[in-house]
Amino acid sequence: MNSATHLSRSKLTCIATTPTRVDLAGGTLDISPLAAILQEKHDLWNKPVQTVNVAIDLRATARIDLTGTGGNEPDDLHWTFEDLTQPSRESGTTLTGEAATNYPLHRAVVRYARARLLEAGFRSITLSTNAQAPKGSGLGGSSSVVIAILGAIETLLKTQNIPSPALCEVAKNLEAGLLGGLAGNQDHFGAAFGGVQAVQHCADGSTTRRLACNGTALLSHIVLAHSGQQHFSAFNNWLILERVLTGHKPTLGKLASIARIAHEIVDPLEKGDFEGVAKLVSQEWEYRRVLAEGVTTPVLDALHAASLRAGAWGGKVCGAGGGGVLVMFVSDPAVRKRVEQAIVDTGGVLLPARYSDTGLVVSTGEL
Repeated sequence: MNSATHLSRSKLTCIATTPTRVDLAGGTLDISPLAAILQEKHDLWNKPVQTVNVAIDLRATARIDLTGTGGNEPDDLHWTFEDLTQPSRESGTTLTGEAATNYPLHRAVVRYARARLLEAGFRSITLSTNAQAPKGSGLGGSSSVVIAILGAIETLLKTQNIPSPALCEVAKNLEAGLLGGLAGNQDHFGAAFGGVQAVQHCADGSTTRRLACNGTALLSHIVLAHSGQQHFSAFNNWLILERVLTGHKPTLGKLASIARIAHEIVDPLEKGDFEGVAKLVSQEWEYRRVLAEGVTTPVLDALHAASLRAGAWGGKVCGAGGGGVLVMFVSDPAVRKRVEQAIVDTGGVLLPARYSDTGLVVSTGEL
């Protein structure tokens, strides 16, 4: 019995979950061609540009149900999309034009896999997602959803190793199409592999290595504060890239300093020197906050200042800024309590999160 015949007689189910991430250093440098430009302009070839992040347990979930019909129906795929974070559900038999307007991520991934799903004998896909990270938080929530969906589909079709750098590359390219512009890949690596990792960006692609860091201990020194503002990463990233492409030396210099910090932060992470980590994260923020006018906001500045007054070691904004989540470092539980109270008093919302040592996790079933 061939694979397609077998699949057409089955209903297959896959549930995939992925973490989100807190970026510690080197964010933005994962956007092509920034890494290549910095390596050339600042002679950084001896140390590939890298991005360092830690995975947290604000996870995204994707459930996929695939059904075959015996192969006699028209060569088309019936789809149903839903997201448990919003009260809507859409179905259709085409993925073109205005189809699935409320579900662009779902549509893009299913479009990517449509031909292979049909070839395998499937005619119906139901895709349901749920994301714990707030929308626009800067924690890479949408990228985690994409990796979860892709991971589920590729696991069911058995066409790609899970997880893999290639999966992250596909996810990045799909998101770039959705954004109509720039997309990095550190979020996808965080979702796919979990842990504390350094994602290296080289001419032949991006790879990752797990750092020998106690992630649970690291997260015990971190307070996450949501500003209540949704960020839009593409706009800030475009402003930065425009300055790089036009040879703006101050911007290039600041990005080179951020690249340096992304290497320096590895040693204190692996030694458990979290005060040293906080110092470097704070230095990174001083360079990053002036890369473009929209990276920081009055709300973020107020939360940052209140945290420092309450005794925080330092911190930065997650992702591209412009809103979203602030990550602050504290020395002990007593300081944590004071910093958390200061954040609440300043109008921020605390976002509890624990360390996630695992990345993409999938489970499958057949009926």
